[in-house]
Amino acid sequence: MNLACQPEDDQTGTRRFVLEMLGFSAAEKAMLSSTFRLTGRRTYCYAEPAAPRERADIYLVNADNPDGMKLLRKRSPGVHAPAVLVGRAAQDDGWPLVQKPIHWMRLFEQLDRQMQEALERRAQRMDESQWDGRTLRRAMDRATSPVPVFLEPNPVESVLVVDDSATVRAFMRTRLAPFRFDVDYAENGEMAIDMAQAKRYTCIFLDILMPGMDGYQVCKRIKSSPATKGSAVVMLSSKSSAFDKFRGSWAGCDAYLGKPVSENELLATIARFLPSARRAAQSILSRPS
Repeated sequence: MNLACQPEDDQTGTRRFVLEMLGFSAAEKAMLSSTFRLTGRRTYCYAEPAAPRERADIYLVNADNPDGMKLLRKRSPGVHAPAVLVGRAAQDDGWPLVQKPIHWMRLFEQLDRQMQEALERRAQRMDESQWDGRTLRRAMDRATSPVPVFLEPNPVESVLVVDDSATVRAFMRTRLAPFRFDVDYAENGEMAIDMAQAKRYTCIFLDILMPGMDGYQVCKRIKSSPATKGSAVVMLSSKSSAFDKFRGSWAGCDAYLGKPVSENELLATIARFLPSARRAAQSILSRPS
């Protein structure tokens, strides 16, 4: 028995789906689960079954484990309950494969794509059979009362990205999306100071070279104000000499990242300054390359 799609959260627009992991070790499951738990604000959110008999909306399978593939075939995945494989070699089952080592953005893109297609198929079936398309996935389940799934609440931390480059803002938006952050964006230093005074940010990613007030000046203003000095400031710059880093430290920044920003360095910074995502970021960093 299963909720085919959890009700949409009216405040966040999130839709929650039951995801069953097959063929993974206990350590791998724990690592993946920690990542999934920190994505509660995404449009599509994935949670493990809350009860042994609860049917999955989507399967995540270790394709390198023959036992995991056998379990998948027993589950009989289909267009209404698809699968995503993780492995080093393609399989002949027809399901999309995310190559190891796992790149978490590619994983979420595949999960979302498969669930979007499944929702479209469910909507078609709703039109054909008068099924409501949301509550229960199978006709044989309709007589069973659905049991709500309660996900563990996760803390929300606010992040401000300050950069005059739309490309950098888009890059940061993509990299921060899988975590449960409340992210705002500013295009210049003056705007950033006003936003930081109006709202408390756990972490501020701050470009140095901007028109008008530069990042060093902005950092000094933020760190000298009682209302904003508690925010961690991470400076972003294409200049990475010892002198540039000294200037950043003198301005009061907490960390300094060179451009282009390395994904591993960004994850390490997230783990350091954003406690709600620390466990997931460290798990991703610990994966073998």
